[in-house]
Amino acid sequence: MSSQAPTISLVAGTTYRFSATWASDDAHATPIDLTGCEAMFAVVSYQGETLLTCETGNGIDLVPEDGGIHLHIRPEQTAGPVAQHWAGARYELRITFPNGDVFSLLQGRFQLQPGVIHG
Repeated sequence: MSSQAPTISLVAGTTYRFSATWASDDAHATPIDLTGCEAMFAVVSYQGETLLTCETGNGIDLVPEDGGIHLHIRPEQTAGPVAQHWAGARYELRITFPNGDVFSLLQGRFQLQPGVIHG
């Protein structure tokens, strides 16, 4: 999985999902075994304030044998007016292994845009 992550652009109050597979860099692209791992996804403001989080079992599902990572941001996590603190927000996805090793898989910018439809 490349650490060069795209900007996530989301309309406030809508659902966002993505899936990724973490695989080795070898010629066979062998999936990384995520058995016993925990995942955390966070969006923070430019000032470091946590704006939203997802974790294993609460917005993130892992498919250990396939290296699969499935993220789900629920509408209520971004609902309401788009406040200034979302400007310059950034995100990160980390995986923690049972032995304590922690890997930062994705980092990038997070843009929250106001929707046209309200309610």
